[in-house]
Amino acid sequence: MNGDAAPPPKSLQSVIGAMLFAAEAPLSPEELRGALRAAAQGAAPGSSEAAFAEATPREIRAYLEDIAATLGRGDLGLRLCEEGGRFAFRTAPEAGPWVRALTKAPQPQRLSRATLETLAVIAYRQPISRAEIESVRGVSVDHTVRALLEQGLIRAVGRSELPGRPFLYGTTATFLEHFGLRSLADLEPPPEEP
Repeated sequence: MNGDAAPPPKSLQSVIGAMLFAAEAPLSPEELRGALRAAAQGAAPGSSEAAFAEATPREIRAYLEDIAATLGRGDLGLRLCEEGGRFAFRTAPEAGPWVRALTKAPQPQRLSRATLETLAVIAYRQPISRAEIESVRGVSVDHTVRALLEQGLIRAVGRSELPGRPFLYGTTATFLEHFGLRSLADLEPPPEEP
């Protein structure tokens, strides 16, 4: 290194990509905007930092969509995923065996049919109590709900007003990530009951 200052970034898109890459957790357009504004504090007028601080969440979202489209056209093994209104880089699912070997991550647990059915009831009817889940499924779900809580796919989101004030359950951001959903609105309509 020669000690010269780094050249300014060529585009806001490259800055957004760099921030997402460096982030420890998914970021919303508003959080990205906050970081852009923080970087502009004390910056010289007319600098890239000052100019980028003017970006609106809508403009940032457009850049995020461009990044996702660019990655989708390429063969880099990366995706830009939206999870509950927050964005993060993720590896492509088809690269899973190699990424797990490199990171020594355990093989993901397959969800049993009973677990998937319970999770579907929660996803479509949340917030929902354990008794309501059992009413729909017709079987005890104690073990299944406990396993879903441990895996971080569901969480307690409140308490019912019914006697005993049972917990109400809902899905988590991990659920969205696991199934590749941006939000619950991306769920396919539930099958019609016969």
